[in-house]
Amino acid sequence: MQDPTEMIGNSIKVLMAHLAHWLNNLFDRKLRPAHITTLSLLGHIPAAWALWQGRPVLASIYIVIFGLMDSLDGALAREQKSVSKLGMFFDATTDRLKEVIVYSALAVYVSKEYATEIALWVVPAVVGTSLLVSYVKAKGEMAISANSHDKQLLNRAFSQGIARYEIRMTILIIGLVSGLLPALLNLIIALNLITAAMRFIEISRLLNIEDHQPATKKHAKS
Repeated sequence: MQDPTEMIGNSIKVLMAHLAHWLNNLFDRKLRPAHITTLSLLGHIPAAWALWQGRPVLASIYIVIFGLMDSLDGALAREQKSVSKLGMFFDATTDRLKEVIVYSALAVYVSKEYATEIALWVVPAVVGTSLLVSYVKAKGEMAISANSHDKQLLNRAFSQGIARYEIRMTILIIGLVSGLLPALLNLIIALNLITAAMRFIEISRLLNIEDHQPATKKHAKS
């Protein structure tokens, strides 16, 4: 049975592919994926401002709009046949920066609205475990990059677990608009730890196999 989050993700990718095709024609190929990535990053600043001002619904709207651009830049790169490792690196780096921006403002919002319901350590733990999920994936990709030249395959490597970036943001949005933020922040931490552990185990398994290969095979692959 297909993971429901994968089904939703695939539907969004199809929608973004159509939008990317339309934008590519509208701007006569002058709109580049990096422009979309940068706009998505900048769009999280007003989201942080809205949280700072205690307006969680407005913040959620900003996160949804500019979060969808995280799929649009990749779709545009595929539409223009310009997928590159540099683009994926830029996208992944800005994703982490977007999380830091949003969660920094979330800490202020929580201190004002949930001071007695959410412990001081919770938001830093959400940030730390979220970055851990991405760090484990990035280190795994680095470990296999010498033997893999397929850019798309490399970007999809070690994506086990439910707590992907878009899922973390979705759970956060639900928490902001539903009033269930205390419970859902704890859920994000738990899912992050499970996801990081799953990725760590898979990467360790593959690297252990590679480490025990005869030296001649390693040289043949490189």
